[in-house]
Amino acid sequence: MQQLKDDRTIPTLAHHFDVENAENSARLLLNHFRPHLSQQLKEEKLIITEFTGGVQNKTLAVYFPSDRRNKTLIKVYGADTDRILDRAGEIRTRLMLNEHECCGKVYGLFENGMCYEFVAGQTMTFENVGNDHCSRLIIRKLVDLHCVNRTASEDELQVFDAFKKMSGFLELVPEAYKDEKQQRQFVEYYPNRDIFAKEIEILREHLTDSSIHSPKVFCHNDLAYGNIVYDKEKDCANFIDFEYAGLNHQAYDLANHFNEFAGVEEYDYRRLPSRDFQISWLTEYLKCWNKVDCSAGHSNDESAVTDQQVQSLYFIVRKFALVSHLFWTLWSLTQVGHSEIDFDYLRYGKQRFDEYNRSKPETLSMKNVFFP
Repeated sequence: MQQLKDDRTIPTLAHHFDVENAENSARLLLNHFRPHLSQQLKEEKLIITEFTGGVQNKTLAVYFPSDRRNKTLIKVYGADTDRILDRAGEIRTRLMLNEHECCGKVYGLFENGMCYEFVAGQTMTFENVGNDHCSRLIIRKLVDLHCVNRTASEDELQVFDAFKKMSGFLELVPEAYKDEKQQRQFVEYYPNRDIFAKEIEILREHLTDSSIHSPKVFCHNDLAYGNIVYDKEKDCANFIDFEYAGLNHQAYDLANHFNEFAGVEEYDYRRLPSRDFQISWLTEYLKCWNKVDCSAGHSNDESAVTDQQVQSLYFIVRKFALVSHLFWTLWSLTQVGHSEIDFDYLRYGKQRFDEYNRSKPETLSMKNVFFP
């Protein structure tokens, strides 16, 4: 058992999951963490499928032919990802979110990953994440998540400081990559590597402007459509993968969600939502947010969503969109030469940095006309 800071314990197993021999490892984990399945393990074939689209970890679904809905998920951590992620913090976050009905149960931990509850449904795609119905479901769930910090104890809450993390990422980027092809690609994309520290400081300074104020709430911080599950039976949206979840500026979570419309494996900036879409989406978000604020004893009224509120939020979200682009640019550079997943991190990082540079002049020059 692993002892957490708040005296809770979680089952553990001294086993290194072998992806090349996944069935044996999966059987061992199920016998240990879900012993009520031991008889089925003796009688039935075990089906193992790998989720596609992950660019940091490998996630497997394990189940029996007779009960395909009762899946167990196994996440095998990507190589060296503990350099950039607080795995113990992630577990505390998952346990806390499970108590708030925002996350599935963690069954147990093994040396290079975790075993946890399957969230029923289908992951969203670009084709449905932006339709009116799915947008409303996502907004409701996101408002619920953004309110978690109101009832959670302070020691349960991780903190997501984008600027601190970006500076940390930058320290992990080597002077030169060991692979010559990757090094040539890096130099081609980024002739002056010193530019990153400069850009971090430009954004940090810019966001100190008093007109760019966004409250701290509990954020997902990685709300790509692949991390959103639609449960058709219950007609609701659920979120998965909480590695980066923590207290952060509300506007960052909203901006990052919009940025993720462009995709990951096939990044296409033309998919980024239009201003009209964002205004409509943010209006619905504010209605939901104000309703929760009102029920919590705040003075906001659900019906009192003004054009000023929406335009101000849109202005702030646009600013944080730059932070999101720069964050994932630097994240991608830390994965090069370490990840065992077949993904062109350098190319993805360049695409995010190109969009950052394309939108930066207009975004930095934007003024909040409603700020006194």
